[in-house]
Amino acid sequence: MAHMAEWGYPQSLEGGAKALGADPKDGAGAALIRWFCQPDRSGKRRLPEDHPEKWAQFVEYCRQDVATMRDMRRRLLRRHGQDWPTDHERRVWIADQKVNDLGIRVDLDMAASAVEAASENLAADKAEAKAITGVENPGSTAQLLSWFGGLLPDLKAETVRQALTRDDLTADQRRVLELRQSMALTAHKKFQTALDAANTDERLRGGFRFFGAHTGRWAGRGLQLQNLPRAGFSSEAAQDAAILDLTLGLGADPHTLKSLVRPMLVGPFTVCDYSAIEARVVAWLAGEEWALEAFANGRDIYVETANRMGGGMGRKEGKVAVLALGYNGGVGSLQAMGGAALGDETVLQRIVDQWRAANRNIVRLWGRVERAFYYGGQAGEHIRVEASGSDRLVRLPSGRAVVYHQVRASRDGRLSFQDPRQRWRTDTYGGRLVENITQAISRDILCYAMQTLRTMDIVAHVHDELIIECDERVSLVAVCEQMARTPPWADGLLLRADGFECQFYQKD
Repeated sequence: MAHMAEWGYPQSLEGGAKALGADPKDGAGAALIRWFCQPDRSGKRRLPEDHPEKWAQFVEYCRQDVATMRDMRRRLLRRHGQDWPTDHERRVWIADQKVNDLGIRVDLDMAASAVEAASENLAADKAEAKAITGVENPGSTAQLLSWFGGLLPDLKAETVRQALTRDDLTADQRRVLELRQSMALTAHKKFQTALDAANTDERLRGGFRFFGAHTGRWAGRGLQLQNLPRAGFSSEAAQDAAILDLTLGLGADPHTLKSLVRPMLVGPFTVCDYSAIEARVVAWLAGEEWALEAFANGRDIYVETANRMGGGMGRKEGKVAVLALGYNGGVGSLQAMGGAALGDETVLQRIVDQWRAANRNIVRLWGRVERAFYYGGQAGEHIRVEASGSDRLVRLPSGRAVVYHQVRASRDGRLSFQDPRQRWRTDTYGGRLVENITQAISRDILCYAMQTLRTMDIVAHVHDELIIECDERVSLVAVCEQMARTPPWADGLLLRADGFECQFYQKD
């Protein structure tokens, strides 16, 4: 299925067969798998000799799966000419299997204590909410809304958050909303997931799905290591105290439990990540010389951006601008990235204009990529778009391609493509395409680092970060230097990796 994913097709047998027009998968198979692979109510297995007709159907189902897979491969070869577009991707897939097979160690005692504490917290919150409101089920949205008497349109997270900023709430109303927030926290579910999924050696395996995103980035499975809440402790001592209290059965409030999800993963770890990887890649793609010079001389890109923008801009404005505007974002992007605190829409529009004036080559790159996407051709020095009928293959410096199927342009020039993994078409434009390309290249850089550090025990990776299980005798500086090696296909790209050592997984 890895072959399918790289060409932009669904990784399921059913979805892949449909996308390629192959022989359809037998839909009755799931019931037959359950019949023979799961015990009956008495705990006994159903044996083939006891159910010969169903067993014959099961054998035929398995045969059909193999036939469908072969048909898919033939069609894939006929359509694209090869299984694996690059040998590089095959090596990446092998590295991915090693990471998934090794897994990451979990403190199961801590996880069990967290699940118990979460259950106690939920019971206490419901009891208090019931005592205040008098409703039968405080977890019921309908019952709580009725108690509020039309004060709120719904009890969605954002609605509750906004309501708590109001000054016309009674003390009881405010407390019920706070309890609602507390009951809605789901971090404790990650502890239960870890308990359910961990092996007998206390390791959690199979946490990453190869080519889970259109750009080639991984997707998470199970615990979702790429989407863990940040720890909110003021110091390591405070974290250690919270862990000790929890494991001793003293409990923890919901917010503390949320902060303990990452420390549930135990090392010792060396954690290394790239510094401003996307800003470096997009500047390299666009040939934005002033930014490349800043990176080469080790200067703060956010300060340099602010200085380049002028108009009294400081590091804060520069950072928000770099994070929000590199992919043709506007005022809305600034607001979504926390820029609302910088001023009203007039101020934000001025920041947009100043950033674009300071990064003219990046702005030009958006247009070049979009034009190449229409007709095929070169989009700057490092990117080439190959047109194959209505499909577009954006060829990356690493040699692999990001594939866009059934590309169309509307009468007003708007671009869209069909993702075979979705039922709907997806709109795109120059800035979004540059974002896809930048993230795809950043992923390939991480893959190169995984190859460079293949002798080490990489237990997880999160976007631009590697988590390595090793002791203090391993040189942190050496690991960061190895990770920051520029791939041979990215001449001129300046990388930097920073890291730290820890006993529990955390963010620096």
